[in-house]
Amino acid sequence: MAKKPGNPNPKPPVSRGIPVAESLYLPKHYGSEIKDKGGLEKTIIWEVDDIIDFIFPKRYQPTYFRVASGFVRLILELGRVTKKEISEFLDETGYSRSTLENRIIPKLVRFGLLKREREIEIGMRRGRTLILNESLTFTNYLERIAFAWNMLVSTARQKRKTKGGNSGGG
Repeated sequence: MAKKPGNPNPKPPVSRGIPVAESLYLPKHYGSEIKDKGGLEKTIIWEVDDIIDFIFPKRYQPTYFRVASGFVRLILELGRVTKKEISEFLDETGYSRSTLENRIIPKLVRFGLLKREREIEIGMRRGRTLILNESLTFTNYLERIAFAWNMLVSTARQKRKTKGGNSGGG
């Protein structure tokens, strides 16, 4: 019998994991990172930095964390940000335009913290002006996941309770 050519034990390709642009950082709910924010107690207010830390973890992405936190504070203060306000923000802080426009804004929009709109410019220049607003899509997204899990657990518990408590009746 002839031997087949090739590697008899090929290695699978290396997994690159979840793309950073699509990843949400969720540290242990019982760990120090959550305790430092005040824990999971709902009566303790988390600040902008506490929220942004889940999207751009300070521990792993300190520059992105700092830029995103400052930018989100600006949007919450103004409610609406255009290229003009973005330029002023960058001038005041010295942050990189490339970092903000290519990394921070796209991820905040993709995760639903910001909403990107375009407004038609009237005047000498034709085009559509970028406008960024705060958005609650992030909240709706996570609440939907949490609600689905809540329903699954509640239903499973009820089924177990009914099944265990049922004494053979029909």
